[in-house]
Amino acid sequence: MASYEIYFDDRLGMNRPRLLVDYDSLSAEQQQEFELKCQEICSYIPERIKAFESRYMRYYEQLKEADDETFFLYNEEMNQISEIICDLNLLYLYIEGNFLNSTALA
Repeated sequence: MASYEIYFDDRLGMNRPRLLVDYDSLSAEQQQEFELKCQEICSYIPERIKAFESRYMRYYEQLKEADDETFFLYNEEMNQISEIICDLNLLYLYIEGNFLNSTALA
């Protein structure tokens, strides 16, 4: 049975790690392998955030010339993008705080 999986999150547009067992039940080798995967995933997060911020700013600029109906559509898109950026930041902090910093202190 696999102890973790890496799956593609369509909403975030990138891979995410998922532990299927308690982290402490992993062998030292499995922990190291999992942490390496987490580091790889974390390395992509800043680029994903930049891409979503760029998309957000395009909608923001279009708001200036939008009619009422389009204004609300753009606003909804911007809200969804903001949620994704927030989730990416949370994912980064979660991985860094739970898996990557724990070995730095050991």
